[in-house]
Parts: sequence; structure tokens; C-alpha cells
Amino acid sequence: MTAAERNAMLTAEDAVLLRDCEFITQKGTGNGGQKINKTSSAVRLRHRPTGIAVSANEERSQAKNRHIALRKLRYEIARRVHAEPSAADGFTVLPSPSPANHARLILWTAALFDRLAASGFDLAQTAGHCGVSVSQLERAMRKYPHVWRSWSEAKQKNGGEAQI
Repeated sequence: MTAAERNAMLTAEDAVLLRDCEFITQKGTGNGGQKINKTSSAVRLRHRPTGIAVSANEERSQAKNRHIALRKLRYEIARRVHAEPSAADGFTVLPSPSPANHARLILWTAALFDRLAASGFDLAQTAGHCGVSVSQLERAMRKYPHVWRSWSEAKQKNGGEAQI
């Protein structure tokens, strides 16, 4: 999959992204609550093109859980579907996007993980390719705990220590 195809999925409207998903509702699990065993408010999405599955049961509303699951799906696609990094894509580590701008943050995350994957999840090598210091890259990644945690998991999965 090319970066353009992946980015189109990441920025697609919810309805468009849902068309590519298997949508399953289920009864929520968790502690207490009378409603939890009576309604099917938990949502599970499986994205057919990538095989990525996510679920959400944080809210009592199925609509809210669907929205949460779509956000999780976008993040998982950005984190796990890698494309060959290109100098022409205009990616810069700094300044990192505001968490309030979800669309920009998800594209930034995807481009960052493309570069991390290309370097075997090595921060020093990635920082060099991005033209920043290792500490600048680390600070930018730590700004988003889910990005830092995902890098750490990927680094360990690839046989390396997740420390710099």
C-alpha cells in the first residue's frame, strides 16, 4: 500500500471508512452497571483491507463507541501500515501537531512510523534522517504517550531494546 492510499483511508470521512469495515455490536463487559448486560452498545470494527480490528466499550452509547472505535482504527492504521518514506511528502518532526488537530496528528503519526519502520525503529537513525537530534525526536514522541508506547512495543517486537 502506498502512503497516499493509506493517508486517504486515514482522512476519509467516518461513513467512507465504515464501508470498508465489518461492524459488530456486542454487549459490553466490565464492572457493574445495570445497562451493561442489557444493550449491545460495545462496538468492534475489523478493517477488511488491512485486517486490523479494534473495539470500544468506553461509553454507554453505541454511536459514541463507534466514533471512538473509528479513532482507534485510524491510529492503528497509522501505526501499523507502513509505506516507503519519501522526502517529497514534506514530513517534519518539529513542530509536532496539536493533539486537538486529530487529522494532522494522525498523518504525522503515520509518516513518523514510516520512518521509524524504515530504520528498524532506531531513534538515532530516524532522527538523523529527519534532521533533528535524538532528544528532539524523543521529546516530540513523548508528547503523545500512545506514540511513545507504540514505538517501545514495536522496538521490542523487532528484537531491540526500547531504550535510547
